[in-house]
Amino acid sequence: MFKLVKNLATWWPVTVLEPDDNNPGTLIERKFQAQIVIRSRDEAKALQDKRNALVKQLPGSEDYLKDYAAATAKAEEINAAIEAHDREVFHLNITNWKDVVADDEETPVPFSSDALDMALNIDRVRLALVTAYDEAVSNDRARLGNSKA
Repeated sequence: MFKLVKNLATWWPVTVLEPDDNNPGTLIERKFQAQIVIRSRDEAKALQDKRNALVKQLPGSEDYLKDYAAATAKAEEINAAIEAHDREVFHLNITNWKDVVADDEETPVPFSSDALDMALNIDRVRLALVTAYDEAVSNDRARLGNSKA
């Protein structure tokens, strides 16, 4: 049976690559699950259009040649707005998690807005969440998972 919903919430595995302290120069995989909301095409497009409009406001090379300081200030302002937008999108699309623990590797870290912000401030976690979202919305990834015996 197919359930028609505007936005689908689903649990998806997230794999974070981290340096391995025990083996210098190598990476290890740390895994957790995130509850991801897959937005409707209209909502996803509106969010992307908003981001694209911000990116278009970034100064071009001619702006830097005219007034480097003003162009730099504008770029910093626009980049801050893009970052705020991206965080908002993460908060809309990531609504819970499982298997996230504190430094002691035992104490569960409950999902919260602040905890998500802390995770998003770590580039490798941010990248892993983007990758997980892309996999969740990709029909190819789902088909690969379903084709295993």
